[in-house]
Amino acid sequence: MERAFREYTRWKGENLPADLAAELDLMAQNQDEIYDRFCKDIAFGTSGLRGKMGAGTNRINSVVLRKATLGIARYLTERYQAPAVVIGYDTRINSEDYARAVAEVYAAKGVDAYLFSEPTPVPVVSFAVRHLGINGGIMLTASHNTKEYNGYKVYDHFGNQIDKLKAALIEKYIDDEDPFCWQPSERCGRVITLDGSVRAAYIQAVKRETLWWDEPEECRRALADLKVCYTPLNGSGYSYVMGVLENLGVKNITVVESQQAPDGNFPTCPSPNPENDHVYEEAFRVCEANDHKFDIIIATDPDSDRLGLVVRGEEGYVHLSGNQVGELMFDYVCRCHSEGICGRDLSGKKVAFKSFVSSPLAEEIGRAYGVEVRNVFTGFKNIVREIEQMKAAGRENDFLFGFEESLGYLYGDYTRDKDGIMAAQMVCLMAAEQKAAGSDLIRKLESIYGRYGYTESIATSIVFRQEKDREKMAAMMEDLFRGKLKACQREDAPVRREFCYRQQKMYCADLDGGHRVIVRPSGTELKLKIYIFAKGQSRDEAIDMAAGLCSWARNILEDK
Repeated sequence: MERAFREYTRWKGENLPADLAAELDLMAQNQDEIYDRFCKDIAFGTSGLRGKMGAGTNRINSVVLRKATLGIARYLTERYQAPAVVIGYDTRINSEDYARAVAEVYAAKGVDAYLFSEPTPVPVVSFAVRHLGINGGIMLTASHNTKEYNGYKVYDHFGNQIDKLKAALIEKYIDDEDPFCWQPSERCGRVITLDGSVRAAYIQAVKRETLWWDEPEECRRALADLKVCYTPLNGSGYSYVMGVLENLGVKNITVVESQQAPDGNFPTCPSPNPENDHVYEEAFRVCEANDHKFDIIIATDPDSDRLGLVVRGEEGYVHLSGNQVGELMFDYVCRCHSEGICGRDLSGKKVAFKSFVSSPLAEEIGRAYGVEVRNVFTGFKNIVREIEQMKAAGRENDFLFGFEESLGYLYGDYTRDKDGIMAAQMVCLMAAEQKAAGSDLIRKLESIYGRYGYTESIATSIVFRQEKDREKMAAMMEDLFRGKLKACQREDAPVRREFCYRQQKMYCADLDGGHRVIVRPSGTELKLKIYIFAKGQSRDEAIDMAAGLCSWARNILEDK
């Protein structure tokens, strides 16, 4: 508590922006609020910074971002003679203002800042680092979080999100900086506003990664018949997705008008996460107004690194999970490469990557095509790190595909982050192929399950509200590491093996019958995340087992 009041008092004595000063005045008599906002510096990790906006060292605001920028600028100037970064931002409240402010700080400290002039998707910022050949990138975004959140994502010179070693080193630089007392460097950098050339180069790069299932002209005829409803969820994806799909030959696209314009308040989707069913309510209204003519509904999140998919099947619209889309994509990629269409093949030793918490069915698909599937810890940066290591070993052509259950997908070597825009292209190709064959992606998924076995996955969370609840989360994980799940195991699915990844704060249990339970704390939110994978002889059997395992695991963790 002493630290919190000391920092609060210091901030009160500084010349703050009016909005932050007003917040400090409002909390003057609220000790819990002061503690929550000033008990620590907001954590800097491999995703940079992310949190609720507001006054305090444990919040996202102009002061905290200035401190981070000063540290990163010093880190860069000590390593490069004339360092430069690219800075992007999404449509969130304050994102553009934050981006312009940190660009000025970088320039004042001798780092050239290439600033996008409009809201920009995350994968485009990663692409731009490599395209411009510069030393790093910054993205102002909080991905799919609610409107109260923002963040500061950091990329290295590869275009990768920084790894743990770089994050730990940069954090030391940041800790040494005083955001209230700093001076410009003798050598000043520049703030350079980017024109449309980076956007055009990115769209062409995605076009080059088009994975046709047949001769291109045949595919284009099928794509011209595909009917797509698209929502950018008031984010940065609109012009990029439309540009990519236009190049692809998709002609029938209806955009959800209420969610088209950039708007960080997300008025019709307060939680703009394409994993959530409610996100598609506006799209369903558009579908109803258009006599349900659409074959698919696609949604990109505010920073457009994730893609959600709804498919119209024989019994109506079905919202597919990230695992299901990943299974469809991976099967499509393997099949197209195995058939040698347009020069693609499976020569060499092709490798695909997925997170531990993503569908184990991918491993079965990979085996069928002779593709190695490797598991990595959660965070797309871990997939990208593996890609970079393959490149260093001269095996960059062996990377085939990467995905996470949280709607993250990557095919190609043009960017170093998951890409919802590329995923929109891939989904349209898959859907058009099935429509041309008189089928749809629901039936295609069923055929995959018929071949490899029925699998159901559930991702759920135990949500906490206050910073002090982190201790509860840590205690719950420790109980798992000490065997709590095994001690309370189910008779119909006993725990066969336990894996305790303490350093990564992840617990995994394999159960008899091929089922799996994984628990880990969220890296960005006060949540304990639970992942369930269940197998069955039929779809219903797999669903029932997954639901039962989910209730069982939650009850044990919550001591019910």
